[in-house]
Amino acid sequence: MKKYILPFLILFSFSQSLLAFDWPQDDITADSFNSFFGQNRGGEISSSVVFSTPSIVKAADDGELLVIISEQDDDTDFFPSTLGNALVLSHKDNILSVYGNLESESTSNIEKTNQISMKKGEYIAETGTSGWQERVSGLEFQIVDTENASSINPKVLMSRTETEIPLTITNVTLENKSGNTIDLNITKTIPSGLYKVYYKRNEVACPYKSSILLNGVIVDKLSYDIIIQENEKTCILGKKKYIQESIYPDETRHLLGEAMFTPGKTTLTVEVENILGETNIKNYNLSIK
Repeated sequence: MKKYILPFLILFSFSQSLLAFDWPQDDITADSFNSFFGQNRGGEISSSVVFSTPSIVKAADDGELLVIISEQDDDTDFFPSTLGNALVLSHKDNILSVYGNLESESTSNIEKTNQISMKKGEYIAETGTSGWQERVSGLEFQIVDTENASSINPKVLMSRTETEIPLTITNVTLENKSGNTIDLNITKTIPSGLYKVYYKRNEVACPYKSSILLNGVIVDKLSYDIIIQENEKTCILGKKKYIQESIYPDETRHLLGEAMFTPGKTTLTVEVENILGETNIKNYNLSIK
């Protein structure tokens, strides 16, 4: 079969019918994931969730088999060879579900039987070691809206886990337009100007939202419900479209947002929120000169 290559658009809307999706494997506890949607994986903003242990994989909803990808296939714009052996199912409302890092014999069996239709909860395959993973992992799972050409955070559509990995806020720094950084644990007086606000990246979890407030007023809020691409750049949406290089300038920093600081006394508030609405907040009292 031929791979499906997606162009990207900015527009996006959720359909109520998407809420009918189920998780493709049974274990969805807080420690069931090696990497969240929006996380930095190999220098890219990940459009997948990656499960932490091998498992049986089930169809997330009724669908038709669109493509089988082998680990030997060349890259495409949206389905890279790093998925390893993978299946793509097509669902109603122009939605695709993608199942990567599968065991090769499982996908070969589907090809041999020429099976096309899949029912929700039906066995698809078993996870293997065909995909690129940073540690021992299981299924790599994606949901794609082809009508709006966006990647959707599966946690938005699926049943919620009872708990989430705690999000921590440490090592908050500012970066000005020249790329100079200020450590807010050390420096409380800063020049006025526009700054990107960073904190130490959580290695597994990724916020569902992050916010920047100045004197109690929200000046920027990043959301990880979808990932878009513009001019061949992957973007997260906030007050503007933030590209990969801004979200993750290196392996340790993660962008919280951007703020314009004007002279005077200012309280900077940084906040991260998970899919359950649980928040972690830190305040910094600063003098802007």
